[in-house]
Amino acid sequence: MSDVPFSKGDRVEVRRASSLPGGLRGGDAFYPATVLRAPARSRAQILVEYDSVASPTSTLTPLREYVPWVTARPAPPNEFGRRFLPGETVEAYAEEGWHQGTVLEVSEDNSRYLVFLEATQEEADFLQSCLRLRREWTGGGWDPPFPGQKLLPGKPSPVTESKPGKVRQLKITFSKKSAPRFKKGKTVEVCSDDEGYEGAWYTAVIVDYLGNGKYIVEYLTLKTDDETAPLREEAREDYIRPYPPRRLVPFSLLDKVDVWYNDGWWTGVISKVLNGSTYVIYFSTTNEELVFEQLDLRIHQDWINQKWVIDSQDAFHQLGPATGNLSSKTYFHKGMKVEVRSDEDGYRGSWYTAVILDSIGEDVYLVEYQTLKADDETELLKEKVRGSDIRPYPPEVQQTCGFARLEAVDAWYNDGWWMGHISQILKDLKYQVYFRLSNEEMVFKHDDLRPHLEWMGGQWIPSSKIKALSGGLLATMTYAELAKDDSLLGLLSGGSLSSKVPQLLSLCE
Repeated sequence: MSDVPFSKGDRVEVRRASSLPGGLRGGDAFYPATVLRAPARSRAQILVEYDSVASPTSTLTPLREYVPWVTARPAPPNEFGRRFLPGETVEAYAEEGWHQGTVLEVSEDNSRYLVFLEATQEEADFLQSCLRLRREWTGGGWDPPFPGQKLLPGKPSPVTESKPGKVRQLKITFSKKSAPRFKKGKTVEVCSDDEGYEGAWYTAVIVDYLGNGKYIVEYLTLKTDDETAPLREEAREDYIRPYPPRRLVPFSLLDKVDVWYNDGWWTGVISKVLNGSTYVIYFSTTNEELVFEQLDLRIHQDWINQKWVIDSQDAFHQLGPATGNLSSKTYFHKGMKVEVRSDEDGYRGSWYTAVILDSIGEDVYLVEYQTLKADDETELLKEKVRGSDIRPYPPEVQQTCGFARLEAVDAWYNDGWWMGHISQILKDLKYQVYFRLSNEEMVFKHDDLRPHLEWMGGQWIPSSKIKALSGGLLATMTYAELAKDDSLLGLLSGGSLSSKVPQLLSLCE
């Protein structure tokens, strides 16, 4: 068994078929996972649990499966801030995995890259933080090596071996014509990137497919300059989406909605409800408010992973049927690794890693903390805890692309995890986090944060983001400022803004 290079708890990446929409047969990608058992049943396989690949029986449960250990490799170290050049072979993070591609174009500020993906034979736009240099694990090290890593025996320097001719050869691959994602005659929506119209969606029909992810579309509401015919133009695939279904839902304050205006759909936030059918909508792109009737509104939806996702404060409730009974009891057993919530003053709401030692009564357990010590500092602290203050140890979620403003996170502080919200994104992968219970902000490194998850009905549920506020007027202020400043009273109807901050934050919790 010693020839198996992985042990229980090791962080790995497993090569499996690509999950990218339209992926070609045989296209592979690497998916982050944790080794649960090695070797498993036979010397040739290990049991892994994926970070983000969902089980086929539940989208909220990570997939566990036996895989040949030769298909796994150690998780490579993070290499933040690296810049890439056209022609470099990279791996791009998409659909929960790392997919091989080649850099085609680089933005002026080196923050975005156009990448040709091998799995789909198509081009896609990526943030710098979602890319890494393509490396191979040879069993003894990475090739090419990371900074500080010794070159493998017999391997030439990757710098001296790079040849311009490789870039020219790759351009032949780019000309391959991929299968169209949208068929001729299909009704779609096309997003504008014209100045003054950025982010607006216009209804159109697919006229023809040009290849390389480009289409000719004909708009249903836009005319040519001479007003004699419907406007036709070329549109890239990443600016096209299917026509969204109409959903009849009631609108509420702070709902993110699409508004019919100037022959297209514009995204805004309901900032005031005037009566049962009239609303004031705030548009972050123009920093203005306009009044619309209910018939001119639709709930905002995002096309994600080939399905429509409602982006509003009601989005969480759609998870209800999939989560089962939210009051269902969780059973803990001896030796189980858990997290325990504190209710002591000054520590209320923080979570601490522990192990169940024994059940000592109805829904009462004896636990041993893994990061807290007894008063004499000689041994780990043991304590009786109610079952309602215990939850299973959450899965490790790799936040590869960084955290977003207003995102709910857990911060590692004073030997425990404290729930807060990203109030500001700083330099060098640092974040300012606002804690509602103490009404204070602190700065944390990326590695000291994790995405916030809620344990409900026997499932881990990702915490909703307050996306309705992101990019809006409120997003220009920190939570601490919001709690103290009533000058934005007009944005929220009735009451002081200070009293409404807990309501806004509760949308994430």
